[in-house]
Amino acid sequence: MGFSLSWLAIKGKSSQAIRDELGFRATGEKEEIPESELSAVEMPNGWYLIVSNRTEQVVPDATLQQLSSSGCELVTCFVEEHVMVSSSTGWRNGQMVWSVTHDAQKEIKHLVVKGEPPAEFSVIRENLFGKQAGVNDCDYIFDIPVETAKSVVGYRYYQDVPGLRGDVFEVLAASKKPSFFKKLFGR
Repeated sequence: MGFSLSWLAIKGKSSQAIRDELGFRATGEKEEIPESELSAVEMPNGWYLIVSNRTEQVVPDATLQQLSSSGCELVTCFVEEHVMVSSSTGWRNGQMVWSVTHDAQKEIKHLVVKGEPPAEFSVIRENLFGKQAGVNDCDYIFDIPVETAKSVVGYRYYQDVPGLRGDVFEVLAASKKPSFFKKLFGR
């Protein structure tokens, strides 16, 4: 089958403030692996991670722009293994500062880079393009956006996170009260 998910990590705001702004609430349910439609965890390195299964984006770009404008940093990651598409972005001060996208449907070595990705990106790209050389039955380029996001946040789907053990992912649901964005934009 393959994974189909997106995640959003925020640093610089409390988890409660983030949930309030996004219109999410904690349900009290916990799980070891983020298998629910929406779940979150406070990472040991200070990032608050929200994982959304079977969606391309946890929240729209306009929401990311607003959320990152108040002195915090955001990183997103999307993977669709069924068609080998992956992307990651970084946001600061209300602006997307970098993005990395791979779409194997266009070409096995397809990679679009915008802005200035994290410093680790160059080594990740060089290493994975090196592995891809002469190989057509495996897509190493798919991992470039995923590993770039991991280099900042420390999270990669299907891998353990050092310092997180047991039922640490809290299942989230839509808040009963309308979020700031719903009131403002009617969504």
